[in-house]
Amino acid sequence: MNPSHDPVRDELFDIFESSFDEILVTDAKGVVIRVNATCRKNYEQIAGGLVGKHVKDLEKMGIFYPSATLKVIESLQPIELFQVSNTGRYFHVRTKPVFHSDGSLKSVISYSRDLTELMQLRNKIEEMEDELATYKKELKEPLEFEGLISKSEQMDKIMLLVRKIARVNSTVLLLGETGVGKSKIVRLIHQLSNRRDQPLNEINCAALPEQLIESELFGYEGGTFTGAFREGKKGLIELSNHGTLFLDEVGELPLAAQGKLLHVLQEKQIRPVGGRSPISLDIRIIAATNKDLKNMVGRGSFRRDLYYRLNVVPIHVPPLRERKEDIVPLTYHFLDYFNQLYESNVRFSPKVLQAFLGFEWKGNIRELENMVERLVVTGDEVVTLNDLPTDMLEQEITEAGTTLPEVIEEVERKMIVQAYNKDKSTYKIAKMLGISQSSAVRKVRKYIEEERD
Repeated sequence: MNPSHDPVRDELFDIFESSFDEILVTDAKGVVIRVNATCRKNYEQIAGGLVGKHVKDLEKMGIFYPSATLKVIESLQPIELFQVSNTGRYFHVRTKPVFHSDGSLKSVISYSRDLTELMQLRNKIEEMEDELATYKKELKEPLEFEGLISKSEQMDKIMLLVRKIARVNSTVLLLGETGVGKSKIVRLIHQLSNRRDQPLNEINCAALPEQLIESELFGYEGGTFTGAFREGKKGLIELSNHGTLFLDEVGELPLAAQGKLLHVLQEKQIRPVGGRSPISLDIRIIAATNKDLKNMVGRGSFRRDLYYRLNVVPIHVPPLRERKEDIVPLTYHFLDYFNQLYESNVRFSPKVLQAFLGFEWKGNIRELENMVERLVVTGDEVVTLNDLPTDMLEQEITEAGTTLPEVIEEVERKMIVQAYNKDKSTYKIAKMLGISQSSAVRKVRKYIEEERD
């Protein structure tokens, strides 16, 4: 057995050499006497290496600044500081003195951790925050009422019309797809009117069985129905007297109820089911539908005379895909709301906002609201494209480009993202996709890190 062989010393040397941090040791005067492999690698451009050079000379050369070793030699106290190298890398340096048994300084040991990637990531996040702040600042201040955003030209015109008709009692017919915000416009009309302190009642004509619609709308006298309230019941029309009644999905009203509603609009009176005496009304009716009432009139499923009575002031609310200027303000509105609701601080990357602008939003504002809530609940602090659902990513592919290489690249990106979300190991990603590990590493860097930037 070799007497000079010392297992403990060899193990300590291995630990010294294998450290991910830079380790630099100087003597009491500041001359470098030992460095580990990480340190040698990071400063291999220095002729002759670091060993034998004084830290003051290295500082003058700009190899690193400031020198923590010099400060320790002066103070004989441990110190922590940040250094910047001449290559632009950032280091967190912890330096401590080592003493002889008589208390004199023996050496100085410095441990330096490379924080360059962390600093770059922080800078990128700050740049992204600045970009988002600029994005919000450039948006003109929209009219906002319970999630009803007026930023687009179409919505500006609707808001102007809403302000005008709120002052009068004309019947309003709101037309548009499901989820475009028709009920919010109704509430805004009511709030801007002189009826704001009176009731606003809403009934979804599609949600009630046909046999209950008349009693819910018009009410009934006591004793009219078996099992009903003995004293009778007021209908929503009577309960809305002096206020506003909103008939949602009015196209679902059966013909019999349509006839009675027409009488209310014409005579400003109501007669409860089983009642003998009419009740005078001061009421405003606003109706809404996602159906083509004019087409229904032609088929005979909607009364022509009622259609014209309702269609005094028609307002067509366009779908979200036709007023893209409202998408980003709406997104921020819902993001602020759900962040406050769930006590979170989620942000969306610019690429997510860009994806939102390109999405069709067939469910309109309601779908956008649900999507924002989902991402706030399930996403990380910064939501990226990788957090979006598959259907949105698939649409991204179809709109990514028209050439074959562009489409192939999007398909590849989507597969890499999906595989990465299942397992972060590039070995397993390569196995899943049938590619080499080196190819998986390269593609993860390309697509995953690109989306995080």
